[in-house]
Amino acid sequence: MLFARYNTHTFEAGDPRIDINLIIIAGVIFVLALWLGFLTFRQNKLYKRLGEFFDTEKNGDVYEILNAYLKDAKEVENYAKKLEIEMVKISRKMQQSLQKIGFIRYNPFGKNDTGGNQSFSVALLNNEDNGFVLTSMHAREGTRVYAKSVEGGNSVNTLSNEEKEAIKKAVNNK
Repeated sequence: MLFARYNTHTFEAGDPRIDINLIIIAGVIFVLALWLGFLTFRQNKLYKRLGEFFDTEKNGDVYEILNAYLKDAKEVENYAKKLEIEMVKISRKMQQSLQKIGFIRYNPFGKNDTGGNQSFSVALLNNEDNGFVLTSMHAREGTRVYAKSVEGGNSVNTLSNEEKEAIKKAVNNK
């Protein structure tokens, strides 16, 4: 009796409401079947491309390959960080290494001496213009070598004009 107030209709064959409903349902099913076919085709095409790209026949599952690549990328990243730290250390050490050179060749005894330009002064400085100047004076009697320290482009020792010129060339040699 609960359902007595609802009218139940029976449909007969040839009722136009049945035909329209069936056509709509069949159309929706057809469209969904086409969409399913398209998606299946695209998925198979994607798997084929992934298989070619990752060579899954030799290397196994795509996920395993991607995890291995990710692990390798992390190792490379860690190695790059270590290299960066080492590069900073080397850069600091390079600031103290001899980087600038100034060289002068001359005849300390004048143009009349037959010794020629056998004497020289060479200044070797780091990035902060600290280092030394080395002078070799050649004469008929022998050769004398002098070394003088340089700090900030100057020396506490008395310098010859040639030594000053060698230091000036080294300081300007950047």
